[in-house]
Amino acid sequence: MTAPVDRQSAQVRDAIAQVDRDLEELSTQVEVGEIDATVADELRARYTAERRRLEGELELLSNVERVPEARSQSRAVVGTLIVVIGFAVLAWGVAQSVTERGPGELVTGGISQDVVAGGVDLSQVTNEEMEAVVAENPEIAPMRIALARRYFEAGDFDAAFDHYLVVLEQDNANYEVLANVGWITYLAGEPDVAERYVVRSIDAEPSFAQAHWYLGNIRLFGLSDPAGAIEPLETLLSFDAVPAEILSEATALLDRARAES
Repeated sequence: MTAPVDRQSAQVRDAIAQVDRDLEELSTQVEVGEIDATVADELRARYTAERRRLEGELELLSNVERVPEARSQSRAVVGTLIVVIGFAVLAWGVAQSVTERGPGELVTGGISQDVVAGGVDLSQVTNEEMEAVVAENPEIAPMRIALARRYFEAGDFDAAFDHYLVVLEQDNANYEVLANVGWITYLAGEPDVAERYVVRSIDAEPSFAQAHWYLGNIRLFGLSDPAGAIEPLETLLSFDAVPAEILSEATALLDRARAES
């Protein structure tokens, strides 16, 4: 494990310990009547959410620790191709709202024109401006998801992950968020955890094509489970909205999975 990761992990552990102390102090304050139950509940919810966020950050750091520092050249090439192909998936089509998305179509391409805040088209708003609005309105999940999607598509996975964790606190069945958290976790070197997130995404929304693409790659390359990769890749190929170039890549992966099963 590198020194920067060591330091960051230690900082996160210290932050978790501080949250635990805050929770313990809060319980004491409630017992002696310093804080009423309503305020205590609100504070406890905030502390608990922050602890879970920190735990998620620590888990990602732990995943990074377990990524082998040396990989074979072929494995490195495969990993690079997965990332490139994954981002190709994220470029499919034009921006659409979730309600307009048909079976097999993807929620990608930037900020949907239907997602607005105060009548403002979010495609004309900077990340910094969106961060400020999200900070002032933490309960508005669509805005946070739109911002996280920007980070995700730009490859800023740390920023995307932080926002995705907050969304999952509010809605742990959001299929887009589950799928993207799974992909981030896979890229961090933890395919077992990644698979569980993506399977949950598919359970929540079977027609979300990206999740099937992720699952096929995770099982084929991350888990060395070519047999398990067949079903999600076959499902992906059954969707009408998949572009020709992705169909070609998915078909090649499916042929490889079948040959290696």
